[in-house]
Amino acid sequence: MGTTKIYPYTDQTLQLAKIAKALGHPARITIIKYLFQYHHATNDIFQAITKLDKSTISKHAKELISADLIYSDYKYFEGNYYLKSEASQLIEMLIEDVKH
Repeated sequence: MGTTKIYPYTDQTLQLAKIAKALGHPARITIIKYLFQYHHATNDIFQAITKLDKSTISKHAKELISADLIYSDYKYFEGNYYLKSEASQLIEMLIEDVKH
């Protein structure tokens, strides 16, 4: 039997790493910036501003959802995306943690 690795990382460090990974692509940064400014967007809007396919947008959105930065719902057969209220705090926490 193999041994189990135990990493010496706190839950906060692991959460910050997940956020950093989610913000590690220009399309995701563009999506987050748009949501900070307008608070709501659809797949069509993200397609227009990033020039990416709908399926690619969905994959990027899943990364941001996984990092607890955005959430989505489906109304009228369209994906709607919203910035989570704590997203700004999480991003600031990431920046502060990196500075120290």
